Amino acid sequence: MKKLKLLTNKQKCGMSLALLLLTAGSIVLVEYLHRDFQQRLQQQYQSSLSQQLSLVRANIESELNSNIFLADSLATIITVNPQSSAADWEKLSETLMLKATSIHNLAVAPDNVVQFIYPLRGNEAVIGLDYRSNPEQLRTVEQARRRQEIYIAGPLPLVQGGNAVIARMPVFTDPPTNQQYWGTCSVVIDIDKLFELAGLTTLEQQVRLALRGKDATGASGEVFRGESEVFEQAFASETIRLLTGSWQLAIALPEHSELKGSTLIAITVRLVGYSLCLLLMLVLLSLFYAYRIARRNSLQDALTALPNRRFAIQMLERLVKSQSDFSILSLDLDKFKEVNDQYGHAVGDALLQAVAHRLQSALRGSDSACRLSGDEFLVILPRVSTEHDLQAIISKVAAKLSDSPFTHQGTAFTIQYSLGHARFPHDAQDLETLLHHADLGMYQQKAAHKAKSE
Repeated sequence: MKKLKLLTNKQKCGMSLALLLLTAGSIVLVEYLHRDFQQRLQQQYQSSLSQQLSLVRANIESELNSNIFLADSLATIITVNPQSSAADWEKLSETLMLKATSIHNLAVAPDNVVQFIYPLRGNEAVIGLDYRSNPEQLRTVEQARRRQEIYIAGPLPLVQGGNAVIARMPVFTDPPTNQQYWGTCSVVIDIDKLFELAGLTTLEQQVRLALRGKDATGASGEVFRGESEVFEQAFASETIRLLTGSWQLAIALPEHSELKGSTLIAITVRLVGYSLCLLLMLVLLSLFYAYRIARRNSLQDALTALPNRRFAIQMLERLVKSQSDFSILSLDLDKFKEVNDQYGHAVGDALLQAVAHRLQSALRGSDSACRLSGDEFLVILPRVSTEHDLQAIISKVAAKLSDSPFTHQGTAFTIQYSLGHARFPHDAQDLETLLHHADLGMYQQKAAHKAKSE
C-alpha cells in the first residue's frame, strides 16, 4: 500500500540541511569550547609561572644584595684601618660569613694582589694572584676603581674552578676624595647556590629560562644562562635590580610542550561535548519523529492507513491554487450499513480496508486515495484533464473493486459502490463547487442503484 507522503522533497532537503548544519555547528562549538578551555588552562598555567618568576626575581635580589652588603662591611673597616692585620681580616670575615648564605669566599687584594682569602681551604691557589696578570680580572677591578663604587662582574670563571658573580669593592684611604687607591675587596658569590636558594633551579625544570646582562649591563648585556631565543619567545620577564645595574630574567614554554594532563583534559572535554551534542541531536530527532507521528495521525486514517479528509482538502487547495489540471472521484459504498448490521463491524472494517487496498492498486503512483469518513472515499488524480483519461482510470477502479468478491472469515459478497467525478477547471473553478459536482454525480448513481434494486 502506498505510504502517506508527509514531507515534500524540498522539506526533506531542508531537514537534511538542518541536520548537517546542526552536526557541523556541534563540531564547531565543541572544538571552540575545547580550544577556549585549553587557552584558559594555558593562561592559568602561565600566570602561575609568572608569579613564580616574580618570586625568584625577588629572592635573587634579596640574596645577592644582602650578601654584597655584608661583604661591604669588610671594605669599610679596611678604609678606616688600612693597616689591619690578616688576623683582623680573618676574624671579621668569619663573623660575616656566619650571616652569608651563598658567599663562596672573601678576598682582600692590597695593590691588586690577593694577600688574604677566607676561607683558605680550597682557595689556596688564589693567594698571590696579581689581577694585573689576568686581563679579565683586571678589567673588573679597574671598572670598580674608576667608578669608585661596587662593580658587579660576571658570572666569571674562577681561578680555583667554577663560576661565580664577583662584587669588586675599591678601597681608598682618603675618602671622600678617593685619590689614594689602596686595593680591592672581592666578594665571590656561588651563583649556582644563589640560584638554587632563590628557586631558579626549580623553575628551570618547568620552563625554558634565560638570563642576560653579564656584568650587570641589563637587557643589552650578554646572555650568560640559557638561550637567547628564550627572550624572543618569552611570555614573562623580570628585571633583577642589583646595587649597580641589573640582569634580565625571562621564561618561555618548552618547545612542543603539553600541559600536564592536557591530553586527558582534551579527551574529557571532547567526550563530554560530543556526548551532549549527540544527546541533543537524539532529543531533536525524537521530537521530529514524534512530530511526524503526530502529523501522520492528523493526516492519516487509522483504519485503512489512507490519507484522511484533512490531507485531501490540503492537497486539493494546493492544486487549485497552482491552477493545475486534475480530476477527482467521489466514491461511496452501497449498503454499507446493512453489512455492519448483518455481519458485524469487524466485517465492515475489513471491507473498508479491502476497498482501500483495491483503490490503491488501481491508481498511479502520483494519485491519492483518501478516506473522508465512514464509507466515503475521495480519489485525487493530478494531471488528468481529459474525459478519456478519466474514464480509463474509472474503468480500472471498477475492475479492481468488482472483478472478485470480497471474502472475510467465510463471508463473501460483491463490493457495491456509487461513484461520481469532476474535472478541474473543466467542471468547476473553485474547490467547493468541484466537490459538489463530484458528490452530485455520486448521489445520482447511488439513487439509480437503489431504484434498480427495488
